[in-house]
Formats: sequence, structure tokens, C-alpha cells
Amino acid sequence: MLDFPIPHTPPIRFVKSLISADEENASVEIGFDSIPTLPMLVEAVAQSSSGIVSSNSQIQNGFLVTLKNIKLLEELTLKTYIVKIHLDYKLENFKSFSFSIDEKEVTVATGMLSLSMQ
Repeated sequence: MLDFPIPHTPPIRFVKSLISADEENASVEIGFDSIPTLPMLVEAVAQSSSGIVSSNSQIQNGFLVTLKNIKLLEELTLKTYIVKIHLDYKLENFKSFSFSIDEKEVTVATGMLSLSMQ
């Protein structure tokens, strides 16, 4: 398991393992102690963004700035999901991502979020 460079600890640390990553995309396994709520999924996506490989090896804290088009497409029934996150653009310390959250072969949530990096 890759150690994600984030300050979160259980029970608020939702990222479990990095499945794949490059400079624009990451696929991350996330997990919860109970069936998650939509806000828990959004926090897990924000944490998953740290899985995207950066040419800047310096660890940075990120702050959630905006959410857009967040959609829960299916009822949540499991405690483990896969986040597929894509870096849409970055401008200095501002990054915007689009994502989907999958349960096996079914997409259960989609949306976009932006982070300001410290």
C-alpha cells in the first residue's frame, strides 16, 4: 500500500491503496467503517487527489475550495469503492479535478472539485 502524503488519520482517513497513477490520473481504493454518506465520499475523493503523481515531490496540504455537479447515481451499499480521479487543470497552487466513484462495474457518484494547495 502506498502511503498517501496527507495528515488524516482513522477514522477520517478514507484512502486505502493506490491502484494506479500518473501525472493526470489516479485510481484509488477507498474504504469506510460504515456505509458512507455523500460528504464522506467527497472527502475521500479530495484525499485521493494526493495519489496523482506530481513532478513536485514536496508534500503540500490541500484545502477543498469548490464542489461542482456532485451527483449520487446509485444507493450506497458497500464500505469499499474505487475512485477514478483526473486532474483537469492546475494554475499555480489551484487544482481542479473530475472524478467518478465505482462499486464493482457500476458508477455510484460523479462530480468535480477544486483544491487550493498550501
